[in-house]
Amino acid sequence: MIERFTAAFESRFNRAQEIQAKGGRPIGWLCIYVPEELFHAAGLFPVRVLGAQGRTQKADAHFSSNMCSFTRSCLQAAFDGEYDSLQGIITGNNCDHVRRLYDVWGSYLQTPFRSVLSVPNKVSEESLAFYRAELARLKRETEAHFQTGEISDEALWRSIGLWNRMRRLLKEIYLLRQSDAPPLTGTEALEVVKAGMVLPKEEYVGMLEELLPWLKGRGPVQPGAPRLLITGSEMDDTDYVRMIEQLGGAVVADDLCVGTRYFWEEVEEGQGDPLTALARRYLSHTPSPPKQPPARRFDHLTEMIRTFGDEGIV
Repeated sequence: MIERFTAAFESRFNRAQEIQAKGGRPIGWLCIYVPEELFHAAGLFPVRVLGAQGRTQKADAHFSSNMCSFTRSCLQAAFDGEYDSLQGIITGNNCDHVRRLYDVWGSYLQTPFRSVLSVPNKVSEESLAFYRAELARLKRETEAHFQTGEISDEALWRSIGLWNRMRRLLKEIYLLRQSDAPPLTGTEALEVVKAGMVLPKEEYVGMLEELLPWLKGRGPVQPGAPRLLITGSEMDDTDYVRMIEQLGGAVVADDLCVGTRYFWEEVEEGQGDPLTALARRYLSHTPSPPKQPPARRFDHLTEMIRTFGDEGIV
């Protein structure tokens, strides 16, 4: 069952190309502060830009020596033509490395539509209003470039509902790891999450609905292993987690942009204005490491440790 998710992620480049060939319009996003729901409501296919394993000679020529391996890997994949199907690329001004990736991408690649969201550092009513205005700007730019017509509130709420369904399923799957004998490894959990970043959400939600009962009937996979939490920023190479687990640890929780930060909090439904609801959720979700002050992130880490009974942190 897990192999379906792994295979979906490994075929992500071909899948985006197939969707484009059938008239779809894939649009890439680089940062967890970018609301996928907006693009889905516009009839586009949002897909997370992630790297691929291998050497990064082409990317190295455009980055300084202190740039992280994640951004190098993403740029190398783009230079290799893996993201030629993308009709747009979007990021937020979250970390300097991803922002430089966006800048080099825009200078050397021919992706037609590009935009940067200014993401406030603090969470307040003033910053919420600012970020809501940023999302409104992105909405207008998307409507104009892709000639979608107005993206209606109804379409936004439908997309929000679909994403919230995904978030609830992923959280329920993750909470199975509270058990003294979890039914899935940390490696498998991240493979499941990564697949959701590159698949059409309707298809992905169906896969999660099949996975959940299967996991509930599955036996323990790492009984008695030391329980660990892994924390960091952009860590999309599950071989790191696999190595930890092969050495005897059980990764039962995470604080990662390809893990809980992607889905842990829902968008509050039922409000009148979907852009305000999106702005509130994306601005106030568990922050990534560059965001200050770090208190909210530490609160999330404390919650994870208590919830999953972690005995150590990597």
